[in-house]
Amino acid sequence: MGNERQTVGIIGGGQLAWMMAQEAKRLTLKTIIQTPSSDDPAAGLADEVVLGKVADVAATQALAKRCDVITFENEFVDLEGLEKINNSQGLFRPRLSALKPLLDKYEQRCYMGNLGLPVPHFFELTQENQSSVEINFPCVMKARRHGYDGQGTAILRDKSDLEDTWKRWGYPSVLMEEFIPFERELAVIAARNRDGEIAIYPIVETQQEHQVCRRVIAPAAVSDGVVEDCQAIARSLLTHLDVV
Repeated sequence: MGNERQTVGIIGGGQLAWMMAQEAKRLTLKTIIQTPSSDDPAAGLADEVVLGKVADVAATQALAKRCDVITFENEFVDLEGLEKINNSQGLFRPRLSALKPLLDKYEQRCYMGNLGLPVPHFFELTQENQSSVEINFPCVMKARRHGYDGQGTAILRDKSDLEDTWKRWGYPSVLMEEFIPFERELAVIAARNRDGEIAIYPIVETQQEHQVCRRVIAPAAVSDGVVEDCQAIARSLLTHLDVV
């Protein structure tokens, strides 16, 4: 595009979008943010703002007319709606088909299990199948969509916990997982370009309080073997999803 600045649209205007907009300036990229409020963190750093909720497809249509590429701060999007405006194969990064198996946590577990990646024992719990499934406690209940920062996740100690939590959530279809006793929780950020090259940042340890991340220790104090396992999982997932 010569000397013309490329424009990146970001759906979402929170802390992650703020960090992306901050780096975009260093890379001489122009950013346009789609976010519900002009007071959201990224709005002050973006070159332009399109006011609209994250799942507002009409706002994204307006955003698409002004951007070379659109990326996402979070997964709370209307995927079916976005597919109707994806008239350019390279408009959304990652592509919408890469997001599809990840948005629903039950479908995400199925996808990862089919790839041979390590997952806990899990199943879908519905009002229709509750009498036919065996639930061992302790276990974990997760909302299939829109859970974050301690919302949509509950550790259940007994049947009473299950009933109380599920009732409070309104008895939706949920993901049930075995509770895995763990030594520490690890996370990794990885990126993949159009040529399939993958960059993996240092493995970090995340420390949660009431299921909200309070501290991140980088790099994590783990063995080389654990680092290699984490990197292999990241590479496998990004490659199979064809993420850019």
